[in-house]
Amino acid sequence: MNSRHGKNLIGAFHQPSLVLADIGILDSLPQRDLIAGYGEVVKYGLLGNADFFEWLEVNGPLIAAGDKVAREEAVRTSCQMKADIVMRDETEQGDRALLNLGHTFCHALENATGYSQRLLHGEGVAIGTALAFELSSRLQLCSQEDPSRVRAHLRQMGMKCDLKDIPGDLPTAEALLDLMLQDKKVLDGTLRLILAKGIGQAFLTSDVPQSALLGLLKDALADRAA
Repeated sequence: MNSRHGKNLIGAFHQPSLVLADIGILDSLPQRDLIAGYGEVVKYGLLGNADFFEWLEVNGPLIAAGDKVAREEAVRTSCQMKADIVMRDETEQGDRALLNLGHTFCHALENATGYSQRLLHGEGVAIGTALAFELSSRLQLCSQEDPSRVRAHLRQMGMKCDLKDIPGDLPTAEALLDLMLQDKKVLDGTLRLILAKGIGQAFLTSDVPQSALLGLLKDALADRAA
């Protein structure tokens, strides 16, 4: 549950024993909502399954176009990956944090846009994931080609992937960083981020200089204003 202090700060979780997914209901969604939901699907390939990401690069357009076989495979793989991760780490002490790839950026942007239709959650995840890979590249954790490849696929799917894709005004880089520091993943005043050593190789780290984060946000905002 959200509060004025941030996203997902209130409530408790009860793990399901079974997941049922009615693939047909996807046909009832507006295209924007469908593509926003895809942001959570592509996240699984990027965080821990490079083969799945490669499959999405080929089959993503089929998913968007309504191909039922492709949609079933995408949903099944996503659910199985989440179940496997949660089973290994139910209380989010390690691997489960990987599910938050892109989400620390996303939650700050959702807060900055008032949790409004300006930015849907999946759109924020896509932008946040692209920023996480860009930061990883800047810190020389992954190749320069990886963030370009991520953005290329998001663009292929018609998704938002940069701050310039968000309509309306945004706060300063300093204000966005302050919002990120309110995230539930901050521990003892230290921001924990999910970064990547490559496609499908995400990891949790607390060793990210705030200066690097601030520089990334400033550059993204400058590109938005250009």
